[in-house]
Amino acid sequence: MSDDVQARHARAEEALRRTSASLVLLDLGGRTATGFVISSEGHVATSLHAVASARAITAVLPDGARSPVVQVAAVDERRDLAVLCLPLSNRVPALPLGPPTLPSEGEALHVVQAHADRPPETRTLEVRAVQVLGEWLTLLELTRTLPEDASGSPVVDARGQVVGLATAALANGRALGLVIPVRYLAPLLKTPGPPQPLSALDTPRQRAPRVRQVPQHPLGLLDGCATPAVESVAALLGQAINVGAPAYNRGDVEGCYRLYMHTAEQLIDERDDCPGVQRALRDGLLRCEGMKDAEDRAWALRDTFDGLMDVIGRWRQSRPASPTPASKRPPPKTYLN
Repeated sequence: MSDDVQARHARAEEALRRTSASLVLLDLGGRTATGFVISSEGHVATSLHAVASARAITAVLPDGARSPVVQVAAVDERRDLAVLCLPLSNRVPALPLGPPTLPSEGEALHVVQAHADRPPETRTLEVRAVQVLGEWLTLLELTRTLPEDASGSPVVDARGQVVGLATAALANGRALGLVIPVRYLAPLLKTPGPPQPLSALDTPRQRAPRVRQVPQHPLGLLDGCATPAVESVAALLGQAINVGAPAYNRGDVEGCYRLYMHTAEQLIDERDDCPGVQRALRDGLLRCEGMKDAEDRAWALRDTFDGLMDVIGRWRQSRPASPTPASKRPPPKTYLN
């Protein structure tokens, strides 16, 4: 065993030792999930989709004691988080949350999962990518998938700090291992009002966070496009995003999708001078044909638009700068919100 492998193994063992004392196995009647205590009042963090619509939850503590969970402290549907109330709060120490700073790509993290029939285990995985879904959520994609019952497990770094909560997810038919950063957990402890009953876990959307599928186009996609045509495409895409994204956030998912669809169709009809753009937009619309859900279709076209905006941005950077006097330069254009 190499020194590097030995060092990683030692760090994983230390992460397991420190974290196991705060693990809680959530018995949902026929299936399980993992949670971990994050406050001295006995608040247990876990994945919302793992406990959604549960009619009974039993918490199995590290010492083997079992306790029914009947109250919910907070729910964050958009970020797939739930905080439960553990009655036996004094028997499980809280796991201190780490700083809000995100791990970097390539950094090794440890996912610590509770089990019903054996001791907790640690999986060591690396950060594949940092996914920015918008101002409301940034998450980490891991290099390997996670089993479904690992959702809710604490994720710690090499220093033993909790950096987030593990989630086994499915995006566009592809299994993924994700981490919801710890920065979204702390505010849930300040949720006003008394605890809620388990019915608060009933949610119409029991799905894990969406991972973006933004195409990575080569610069050759814009071959033959004149500068005014490229700028016109960017302006129209930017306008659609700046109107569609707020509509989506207000709950008008169908309206957002239809705006994106009409924008794509308009550019396909008008931009014969940019065949690469037309091809990319047709591919996006073709993806939508196999999707029944308006939300999936809206995100498929948003990914298509963002892929085009990305290649346009790189195309601009590759162009030679023109000696425009500073006093006559137009203000920078902002297309992405």
